[in-house]
Amino acid sequence: MSEDAISFNDMASTHGSTRGVSERHWKLAVALVGAIALAAGLAVVDRLPVGVFHDDAMYVILARSLATGQGYRYLNIPGAPLATHFPPGYPALLAVLWRVAPHFPENVVLFKTMNAAFFCASAVIVSMFARERLQSAPWAIVVGLLSAVSVPLLVLVTMVLSEPLFLAMLLAILLIAERFVEGDAAFASAAVLGASIGVLTLVRTHGIVVMPAVVLPLLLRRRFADSAAVAAATIAILVPWQWWSTTHAGTLPLPLEGNYGSYIGWWMRGFHASGAAMIPATLSRTVPELGGMFAALFSPVRGASAHVATLVALVALFALSAAMLARRAPVTLLFLLGYAAIVLVWPFPPSRFAWGIWPLILLVLVGPMTARMRGPRRRMNVPHVAVLLAFTWVAVGYLSYERRAIRGEWWASVSRSAARRIAPAVAWSLAHTTASDVVAADDEGSIFLYAGRRSVPVASFTTDHYLGNRTAETEAAEGLVGLLAEYPIRVVLVGSSRTFDAAAFLASRPVPILTLREQFAGGAAFTVTSR
Repeated sequence: MSEDAISFNDMASTHGSTRGVSERHWKLAVALVGAIALAAGLAVVDRLPVGVFHDDAMYVILARSLATGQGYRYLNIPGAPLATHFPPGYPALLAVLWRVAPHFPENVVLFKTMNAAFFCASAVIVSMFARERLQSAPWAIVVGLLSAVSVPLLVLVTMVLSEPLFLAMLLAILLIAERFVEGDAAFASAAVLGASIGVLTLVRTHGIVVMPAVVLPLLLRRRFADSAAVAAATIAILVPWQWWSTTHAGTLPLPLEGNYGSYIGWWMRGFHASGAAMIPATLSRTVPELGGMFAALFSPVRGASAHVATLVALVALFALSAAMLARRAPVTLLFLLGYAAIVLVWPFPPSRFAWGIWPLILLVLVGPMTARMRGPRRRMNVPHVAVLLAFTWVAVGYLSYERRAIRGEWWASVSRSAARRIAPAVAWSLAHTTASDVVAADDEGSIFLYAGRRSVPVASFTTDHYLGNRTAETEAAEGLVGLLAEYPIRVVLVGSSRTFDAAAFLASRPVPILTLREQFAGGAAFTVTSR
């Protein structure tokens, strides 16, 4: 490569590429990023109900259980079984807020406001991270500003989900981990870093990927004691939760195991049912879905050809940035590779997982633009022009998407759509059931929180829901039939065509198990006539 080419492995000093940007101006710029992010986060806080992604209602139920001294339990399910699905980090934090503001649903606004604060912290921390690792203060502010108004992140802020907390913690830990690996810190620092990774994993299980991402570079540097300390401290933090999950596993009826049992158990059941073919089958779904999402978000124009050009540009930018991060931020690169590997083989729509680390994706795309150019007069050559064109193409596309999304207030589109389904089901439950009734519902968490009815799901949740073509008979057999045998369900509330067809199948049998009672806006109600 000629001396005019872009050097993606140049290890200039941290401050060498930030000349002309005084520390005072830098602090003012970061403060501006934080102010914009906080304003954007607070602006999208709303009073729409929880239960949009199922997980948000479960987080609130678990927080209520902890805050009211009932332990870590699913209060909505008859018998209030112990919880083993969701790590306790985020529900525990919500429980603290619940003690401060114990009145539901008024405290939901407080929960969402906290997420807005974490959103603000993420924008600030990613700016600091980008300046240090990409070695460019101006581009660091660009990454921070893009994160501060990022609609994919704002979608998550509007719901009581763990991603905003996870992201803020992740960025801070990556910033510290890169410094630790690059330097020669004390042994105690390794233990603190490992414990932090353990706490991160108790917020979202994907956090465990950070441990090997730190340990591997330490091993390559022959820092065996430090790598052992990081791993041991991480494991020590996670052992109690793993003991809890293992001890109380297998106590739920099979139709509940998918949504209420362990993540690994859910994946392993799918692998056992489908065999090794589950992995390529999953990849055949997740890869096109992620590609379609990125093409839609980063393409300046619509159409198949434009989307192909966008994906080519994105792959080129990702590859160039990976080469640079391998030297400047190896922990972050390894984390991103490990995280992507899990997302791609997980039989579940991958978009939400990508949104959860969106600032890092933006940072990776900006990375090639921060590479230093060598040679007299910094002449532009073919590689320079190609990188510039690729970046300009995707930048124009993403800014166009952001403009449309902000105009249309897309951050609330998912919650608004769910509210049109949840609100009628809650109203029907309040009007037609009693406090002692057990209700099977698509939005069982919302039915419990807003109507005060004990509730279970309508359907089971298996890997086949993402991978297979399920019939109404299969849906009913794996879900409602088992649930009706296990619990004294009186009413079944459905809010999707899939679950309606399953309930209708049971209502059409020679000896009907269900009877259609009423259809209403957003769903339908069936009564149980036979078990």
